[in-house]
Amino acid sequence: MDNCGKSLEKNPADLTVVDVYDIAAVMGQEFERIIDRYGCESLTRIMPKVVRVLEILEVLVGRNNISAETEELRLELDRLRLERRDRL
Repeated sequence: MDNCGKSLEKNPADLTVVDVYDIAAVMGQEFERIIDRYGCESLTRIMPKVVRVLEILEVLVGRNNISAETEELRLELDRLRLERRDRL
């Protein structure tokens, strides 16, 4: 597998939006091989579905990253509140 293919080996919980783009690129290369061999018609029905799944994956991965950042910020806010309470 090439460099982009390493994203496919990652734990799903560790995926980033960039990994989704890398996965899309790897899949695109494979689809090009199929098109070269069998023609565009061979992928006409599946391609919109694959694109939609990749779009959904991108959103879910993005939300997961935001959730982790949100949790980190929430913990920092709690720490600051405790610190302020101790000072008062």
